[in-house]
Amino acid sequence: MDAAKVMTKHKAADDFGRTFIDLNFSLGATQSFDFLGEFGFERVEALPSIVRYRYGDIEVDICIGRKSYELDFEISRGGEKYSIQELIRITDPNAARQYRSYAATTQDGLKEGFNKLRDIVKKYGRNALRGDPEVFILLEQQRKSWSREYALDVLEGQLRPKAELAFRQKKYSEAVELYEKIRSRLTLAELKKLEIAKARSRS
Repeated sequence: MDAAKVMTKHKAADDFGRTFIDLNFSLGATQSFDFLGEFGFERVEALPSIVRYRYGDIEVDICIGRKSYELDFEISRGGEKYSIQELIRITDPNAARQYRSYAATTQDGLKEGFNKLRDIVKKYGRNALRGDPEVFILLEQQRKSWSREYALDVLEGQLRPKAELAFRQKKYSEAVELYEKIRSRLTLAELKKLEIAKARSRS
């Protein structure tokens, strides 16, 4: 087939006028991921940027970003959707940190991207695809933990400079209050400042 015909352009509704190049994504996704049938999944939707499979209350989406052209795999159960990176993280946090979505803007790139994504799904997603409830419990716990850590990251960024300023200005009671809120993130030097601020706030 003529590549120029395959790479027809479709307007993305959310793309503010930018065109989305259709690389015949749905056909490639179907060819690469119909192995999901081995787990009982049936293909229920095939669109230019998403192919969806379903088995019972579990859904799987293989998609491509209309702006980024990044390939992604998502699995959902009970209304909660999890990315392939989250699946990787529950068994190999280091691999999850190193994982980057593959961006495909040509047919050859799309084929290579599908191969890589399929291999990752087979390696890290088998238990989830089987509907193992323990996997989804771990995914939920991991997400809650990540949310707490992210909230603490934000709080740390806001309070650390305020605590440092309060300490320098000898506002020790204020410094103690601020440092205590991010105690788990304090350095050894900051813990020492906290102890000093506590002692001086009582004097």
